[in-house]
Amino acid sequence: MANQLDGRIAVVTAGGGGIGQATAWLLAERGASVIAADIDAAGLDNTARNCPAPERLRTVVADATSLAGAESAVDAAVKGFGGLNVLVNVVGGSRPGKTVVDLTLEEWDGWVRLNLTSTFLMCKAAIPIMAASGGGSIVNISSGAGVNAMKKNPAYVAAKGGVISLTKALALDHAEQKIRANVIAPGAILTPLMKRNRRQDEIDWMANATLVGRIGMPHDIAAMVAFLSSDDGAFVNGELINIHGGQKAGI
Repeated sequence: MANQLDGRIAVVTAGGGGIGQATAWLLAERGASVIAADIDAAGLDNTARNCPAPERLRTVVADATSLAGAESAVDAAVKGFGGLNVLVNVVGGSRPGKTVVDLTLEEWDGWVRLNLTSTFLMCKAAIPIMAASGGGSIVNISSGAGVNAMKKNPAYVAAKGGVISLTKALALDHAEQKIRANVIAPGAILTPLMKRNRRQDEIDWMANATLVGRIGMPHDIAAMVAFLSSDDGAFVNGELINIHGGQKAGI
């Protein structure tokens, strides 16, 4: 597996922590040249400092919710490594507690921009470069909430559901450019977001509710991203892949 991604050039958003950080590390470890992008400069410093293959990883402070930020992340790959073959859209987040009645329009727009528009903008910036580089793989990170819904988090649910549908559209529209697009819906993954949003007893309950008897870890998602980004995943396109340890409900 060490050489699974030799020659690939990747951009990973939200690379300063959680799933994005674990993905940047694993792609670099398996041979890819990686740009880790995030708005969190301190998190990116941690990503670079602890990468198992630091010679293959560079970081860029970039805001994926703006077109200029998306373009700067892609430009870093072109200038640093000469092209782009893999795009991993991890940016997202939520703060449960409100229904549509409680949400302001500004809050709705903000959560949709963070969780869905960021993916659109990154793809808009990346796809022409990926096509010019001979094609590649887009892996979008949705959520189990985008599949099964979640109480009092409607903007996040809607946006993450939109990521799933957008991914299918990308697969249809860009297959002729040799670009595949797939989407992962993680279940209970122990990320900084989960630690912020959930009490420890809730985390313990989710761990016990899986068929494998533990909470998911960012590496569990990163491993699927690596597969989908490699030749091993070459026949997988337009697919939604649920990774939840066997837990299909109760999010």
